[in-house]
Amino acid sequence: MRAMILTAGLGTRLKPLTDTTPKPLVPVGGRPMVSYVLDSLHKYGFNEVLINVHYLAPQLENFAHKHNQTNSQQKIFIQDEQKKILGSGGAIAKARDWLFEHHQSALICNADNLMKPDLLGLQEKHAELVASRKVGVTLSTTSFPKFGGEYTGLRCEQDLVLEFIPAKEVRGQSLSHFPGVYIIEQSAATLLPGAEESFSIVEKLWKPLAAEGRLGAWTYKGPYHDLGSVADLERAESDIRAGLFSEER
Repeated sequence: MRAMILTAGLGTRLKPLTDTTPKPLVPVGGRPMVSYVLDSLHKYGFNEVLINVHYLAPQLENFAHKHNQTNSQQKIFIQDEQKKILGSGGAIAKARDWLFEHHQSALICNADNLMKPDLLGLQEKHAELVASRKVGVTLSTTSFPKFGGEYTGLRCEQDLVLEFIPAKEVRGQSLSHFPGVYIIEQSAATLLPGAEESFSIVEKLWKPLAAEGRLGAWTYKGPYHDLGSVADLERAESDIRAGLFSEER
């Protein structure tokens, strides 16, 4: 299985830090935030990783070049979206040939989520749900206190995501949050629009799959931070110093 990290976003919520630095390279605990995602991927044998670049692309390209020079066990490939940012769905559509060249499924990660996912557990749950429910995508899900105010809530039952609840309607409901990692089947990726269109994966694929009972859910229970604001970075750095994201924990 190959992996892709979505790194093309503008990072507007992290301004002014992102005025001169692309969000994936903003440091957290003394390291670029995307390096934590790369470490997790390497731990579980994902040694071919694609990143898409748009905003301040040369910096991310330089980061990838240095990574490839110093890390013989993991190679970063570049998907150039400098002319047009393609969004969370368009990026996957453009990457289809590479992602599924040798495999029937692919792992997709956001660059701005700090977590310690059991990617083997996610793969096993996805395989189980493909066999039993014919899911096209399996999302990681977790509890997260901020989802009621800022983030869409997910209504999940029996290992399926059934509904997306807008943030303004979330309060008082027992819902889950998407922490930025999922697996997609090649058969589901073929349902996406053309490779040069900009669109949301949620609207074009996840919601239709949920309506069909084919959007899987895998529960993540480890430490987690959404790295969307300066305050979020500060909280994450506190937990990094406390050792919550070390391999020993």
